[in-house]
Amino acid sequence: MKYSPIRNKVNASQVAKGLRENAPSLVAGEETAYREKLVRISEIAMREHKHIILVTGPSASGKTTSAKRIASILEEHGKKVNRISLDNFYKSRDKLPRWEDGYQNYESVEGLDIPCLDQVLSCLLTKGEAVFPIFNFSEGARSEKTFTLYYDEQTYLIIEGIHALNPVLLNVLKEYPAIKVYISVHSDIVNDNNHILLGARDLRLSRRILRDFHCRSTAAEGTLKMWKYVLKGEELYIFPFRENADIHIDSTHIYEPFLYYDGLEEMMGSIGTDSPYFPEAQRLLQANQEFFSIPESLIPKTSLIQEFLEKIWLEESRIKIRNV
Repeated sequence: MKYSPIRNKVNASQVAKGLRENAPSLVAGEETAYREKLVRISEIAMREHKHIILVTGPSASGKTTSAKRIASILEEHGKKVNRISLDNFYKSRDKLPRWEDGYQNYESVEGLDIPCLDQVLSCLLTKGEAVFPIFNFSEGARSEKTFTLYYDEQTYLIIEGIHALNPVLLNVLKEYPAIKVYISVHSDIVNDNNHILLGARDLRLSRRILRDFHCRSTAAEGTLKMWKYVLKGEELYIFPFRENADIHIDSTHIYEPFLYYDGLEEMMGSIGTDSPYFPEAQRLLQANQEFFSIPESLIPKTSLIQEFLEKIWLEESRIKIRNV
């Protein structure tokens, strides 16, 4: 499905009814439906012999876990797969661009070392082997450690990052057939009168608050502080290229607001009246009252939603700690 600006609508009362009647069945249905979306991408790649899959999307869209699951599906078909994160090509912290107020700009494509990326990808595609950098976010610099990837005509490359569809990055890949995938939360949670209870952007913010706390030890106030920069970066560097995607996937799982209920109650409730983010916290708390709690134990370990609940990025966690 191509990108459409029209968002899907999820009726909260119908979801609540389904959860009360048979929560495991509803959750399982959502998980199956999302896997089928990723299976279709894998099938297209194999059928059309497109060995490069570009995966992008805004913050907390689920692109990293989706990229991993696409890789797993291809591997289930006996394919060799390498997953490449564009995050490893960040410039060192002292060379990052800054916003007008001096805040470091992690969102700009200018924060990536494009010449290095071009050189490494060109080497991989033409010579079949390349040494890749590792970026250490805790240090704000490239690590001394590296890793080597190999490529041949039987290998699939999944390149994932917020700039994966930016033409600046696509130049080195222009001679290679690729599938361009855009992943986002593209559903609003509404009531029976079609009034938005929790918009797609706020659902992403909920995901980001929980992930930053569980995976990056960042308090909710820290996430709210940087969120305006994330949204500004999306408008400038991601959204202009989303219509170029071959496939758009809505990563919304309709049970999410109920799953996040307890965590958001605790985290938003901890933000005091003296905080500049108190009004935003109260707005999210008010929206949260439209839902009720369901246990995390309902969610399979393979679910995309686990990305926002626990430390599942074991291989990345040692090199991609970003407390902002």
